[in-house]
Order: sequence, then structure tokens, then C-alpha cells
Amino acid sequence: MSSFLSITQQLVLMIKLSYQRLNHFYQYISLKHQLIGLSTVMLSIITLKCDAQIKGNGCDFGGRIAIQYLGKATYYGNVSDVVEVYSTSSAVPINKGNGRSYDCGAINDYDEFQVWNSSIKPYGGFITVPASHDIRRNPSSRQHECVVASSRYATPDGEGTIVGYTYRDPNKCASTRPDNLPLDDHFSFLVVITGVISLPVIRKKLI
Repeated sequence: MSSFLSITQQLVLMIKLSYQRLNHFYQYISLKHQLIGLSTVMLSIITLKCDAQIKGNGCDFGGRIAIQYLGKATYYGNVSDVVEVYSTSSAVPINKGNGRSYDCGAINDYDEFQVWNSSIKPYGGFITVPASHDIRRNPSSRQHECVVASSRYATPDGEGTIVGYTYRDPNKCASTRPDNLPLDDHFSFLVVITGVISLPVIRKKLI
């Protein structure tokens, strides 16, 4: 029992010392430097997140997939028919090939095909574009599993089926954040970092 208490006391002492050192560190650096550090960390997180491939579920409606989920609502007021609602403005086009290779601004879904390349010496030749199937469909999906609209309870702009998708392969695409990706993707990270940086400043003002 005494051994357990000794270990516990040591842990408590270590935590207190760590907190004191952290508090002294925050007091030593200026608020300006804290804000600069916060900005650097936030930028690093956003860059890392942009490098990742984007994946999830969306609403496939006529050649596009809406990727921002808004919630559930009744289908044109029918209380026995509830559908998922996705934002129209978040729609990403589907690239079905037709001579176009991998498109970083679209969700790609095409079989392998060949295109003519005149730069191949001496007289040109065909090159093979590998298949890319980035949509996962459920064969048992019903016709209107989801709708797309400007808001959750607005009149739908279209309807379709729920699919899984992936796009923006980091091996093929530059690290540029898509315009239609919801900003709340980074929100939890930013809240935590902002809290850690701001806590000593707030505490100092309250004392």
C-alpha cells in the first residue's frame, strides 16, 4: 500500500512540475509569438489534411455526387418515407472516362482505355490509361434514398441513391483543398489548438 502511495505521489509531483514548466514557458514568450505559433500549427494541420484522399458517402444524382450531409427529412412531406439530404452546392462531377484520364476535380469511375499520343516516336502510338473505380454502389439501393437541396428542409433540387466514394488521390493530385469540402473538417483540430494556446492568456487576465 505504501509503495502504491509513493508511486502516486511521484506521478502527482511530475504532473505539477510539468504544469509549472509549461506555465513558465507561456509567461516567457509574448502573445505575439504565441499567435505566430498557433498560425504555424494550424497551417501545418490543414496542409496535412489536404494531402489525404477524400472519402465518405454521398448522394449520386445524375452525373454528380453531393458530399455534404445535411441531415434527414421526409420525402415531399411523406412521414413514412424519410430520406437523407445532401447540399446541392457540394456536388462533385463524375468523370466517366470518354477519353479523359484521372481528373482531380472529379470522382473518377471508368474502365481502362487507350488514347493516342502523337509524341511517341517515331510516328505516335497508343498509351493505356488505367481504370479508376472510385464509386461504391449498393445493388439493393432504392430509387430515392437521398435528395439534394440548398438546405435540410428546402425543396429538393434532385434525388438519387447513396454511394460511397473516394477522390483526389494524393499520388496524382497536388495538395490543394477542394472548394466544396466543408470547413468543419478542420474545426475540431483548430478548437483544441486554440484552447491550448489561449488558456494561459485567459488565466493570467482572470488572476
